[in-house]
Amino acid sequence: MSVQETVNVTVESGAVTATSSVGICHGLAGEYKLIGLTMVPQAALAADGSNKYVISVVQGSTTVATSLDSSSAAHVAQTAQAFTLSAAGASLEFGATDVLKITMTETGTAAMNATYVANFQKVRV
Repeated sequence: MSVQETVNVTVESGAVTATSSVGICHGLAGEYKLIGLTMVPQAALAADGSNKYVISVVQGSTTVATSLDSSSAAHVAQTAQAFTLSAAGASLEFGATDVLKITMTETGTAAMNATYVANFQKVRV
């Protein structure tokens, strides 16, 4: 029985008070499949339709996960929120320099700070 090689990559958004993006790449030889993405808010953000963030996730022009929208669900400080992966097959595969882009789009005066953890599993050398 072989053990699948996995890697977790973490990025901090820093204090965000406007629309902003962060990128993640695994930087390893071979192709890795995105198998999970989690956000951990560092501060609470109440559910509010006029002061909110919509967090989207893409590789190139392809959406790879369902957006998180704080207007419909509050972000609880230090409580992990998993993204639902919405792409399939090659759209979830990343080479060493392919970037997973996370964009936090602000509406109103909301502020946020979050840690993102991407989980990758090796699929090809």
